[in-house]
Amino acid sequence: MANARFTFNMSGAGLETSPRLEARIAGGLYVLVIILGAYAELVGRQGVIVDGDPAATLRAIGAHQGSYRLGFMAEMITNVLAIPTTLILWRLLRPTGPRLALMALVLDLTQNTVNAMNAWTQFAPLTLVPGAPDVAAVSPAELAALARLALRWHDVGFDVGLTFFGFALLFEGWLVARSGYFPRWLGAIYMLAGACYLAASGDYFLALRLPISPYVQFGSLVGEAAMALWLLIVGVDQGRWRAAAAAAQPLA
Repeated sequence: MANARFTFNMSGAGLETSPRLEARIAGGLYVLVIILGAYAELVGRQGVIVDGDPAATLRAIGAHQGSYRLGFMAEMITNVLAIPTTLILWRLLRPTGPRLALMALVLDLTQNTVNAMNAWTQFAPLTLVPGAPDVAAVSPAELAALARLALRWHDVGFDVGLTFFGFALLFEGWLVARSGYFPRWLGAIYMLAGACYLAASGDYFLALRLPISPYVQFGSLVGEAAMALWLLIVGVDQGRWRAAAAAAQPLA
């Protein structure tokens, strides 16, 4: 490459570019993931769902196809942006614990893959809107039921992905707390975010119906937002990171 500062080095522990710059790039991408993910959930999905009324839900999707499609696109963009964010975070945390950082990377990318494969369930209701020629022979009640089932399946797939993501955040938070180039409290609340996601998934899969939703949503939002903003605004302590990377180099 013409500018060696941006060479991608997968073989060693070192970063060819400034670790603080990379951290800020990851932070900016992470902020976009949070914003777009919130839009996809609150506007693209929850904004059209009418509890207990599949027919009204499908009518709402048909009446607001523009915003619903934008919500779907927002979710797809988050899946793309999450990949470089995850890779940069792995590279930043690798000097602290190479094996644990690799485990977190695999879990994070698995979650991203599950979400990408699960995205069809959000798009499917658009193909079931009454009036489309492909569904002319299907009754409106059946179309509505199928659309609502697709959104239910999306929830299931989303929680499957969050299970992998929750464990990834636990491992990454532990590495952040131990790193010395990030503050310990940041690692602690990032681990809290992971624990919240695992609690939410467990509650959903076991049908416990515990009144924990507002608390786990708040905890996960605080943990992820804190990490994203710290990366974007502060970055990383470059001196301590370089010292940790140099110490880890013989183990790479």
